[in-house]
Amino acid sequence: MVFESIVLRESLAAAIALLAAPLVIDLAVGIAGNLRGPGKAGAGKRREIRLAAVVPAHNEEPVIARTVQSLLAAGCVARGGEAARGSAAAAWQPPAIVVAHNCSDRTADAAARAGARVVELSQPELRGKGAALRAGFAAARAAGANAFLVVDADSVVSGNLIAATCAALENGAAATQCRYELELPGDRRASARERLRVLAFRAINVLRARGRASLGFSAGVFGNGFSVAGETLQSVPFAVDSICEDLEYHVRLVAAGFRVQWVEAAHVYAPLAPVRSAQASQEARWEGGRFHVAARATGRLLASMLRGNWRAFEMLAEAWSLPLSRGVLALILAACLPMHWLHLFALAGAALVLAYVVEAAFLGPSPGRDLAALAVAPAHILWKLALTPLVLRQSRGGAEWARTQREVQAP
Repeated sequence: MVFESIVLRESLAAAIALLAAPLVIDLAVGIAGNLRGPGKAGAGKRREIRLAAVVPAHNEEPVIARTVQSLLAAGCVARGGEAARGSAAAAWQPPAIVVAHNCSDRTADAAARAGARVVELSQPELRGKGAALRAGFAAARAAGANAFLVVDADSVVSGNLIAATCAALENGAAATQCRYELELPGDRRASARERLRVLAFRAINVLRARGRASLGFSAGVFGNGFSVAGETLQSVPFAVDSICEDLEYHVRLVAAGFRVQWVEAAHVYAPLAPVRSAQASQEARWEGGRFHVAARATGRLLASMLRGNWRAFEMLAEAWSLPLSRGVLALILAACLPMHWLHLFALAGAALVLAYVVEAAFLGPSPGRDLAALAVAPAHILWKLALTPLVLRQSRGGAEWARTQREVQAP
């Protein structure tokens, strides 16, 4: 009986450590890389880049004009103003191409009025964002583009995004990812919970990405502010259709030996989902989709590691990394078991979590307010725990592309 109890305890300890280990590795890489700084991209062979912005949109009539206007302000050209294809005299001007995918509203009209070139895609059997992106890439390629920038239909981009992305691609980057953050409401004071969500989002999409890039790993693909060169897309087609198509495509890029370069100076901002039920649905889709992709990606990444691709190891840790709130719960559970080595593991993990949160706060404009928002972290962790059944249901397969309710600042 005593022996069985010891075996059970050891098995539980090993399971907890195995569950939390990918997150610990991912945090350590992000923290170390950020202490080193964003790093400098290596110069590759110079090449001519003709970039097009591709905006996949599903029922985004209220927000699409704001996104198109920000792209035009960043250097895209309005519909009808593109340089003629094949004209040696005229310089390439990047178009903004909106793919109105299975829309039941007037997204296409709103995008066209704002100045975008519009592709209407009505294929009810193709409900994922991946289908919209493939249609957008094809339209951009037909217009003469040889590189593609993906921007979500609810986002605002920085004025230098087009120029910064082109510069990285011209210097040889296979793909790029810029800073992707959530915007706080501008018409009222943000709540502590909203600040906590913005901080968590920054930690994942900025701190970890720039940390990975600084240490020579692939920065990541977040589905917004991501670009890919045409030759890269030809080598690794965008044949992904899960709700986490960004993670899935990043896995394929890394497994194939490509590295996504970090673009520090430019950014995209997307609005918060303000409705609690909408946020729950959105986060459950993302978390469930990540587990689904991770399970499918493991074999591909292990095979790449056996071929000598050292970046695939970090990619495997990223794919299986728990959300921070769930990782904290795992560390708390580890600290409760009467095992010395597991206590040391939990202590090291807790130290990494603290450093990670502080670093992420200081990457934003208001670190003091962001750190103060940690007061509501326990309630947020319990809320995430309550979402577990929904996450597990979503992990069983690809989820449908759905528009999330959100607050958007007026253009």
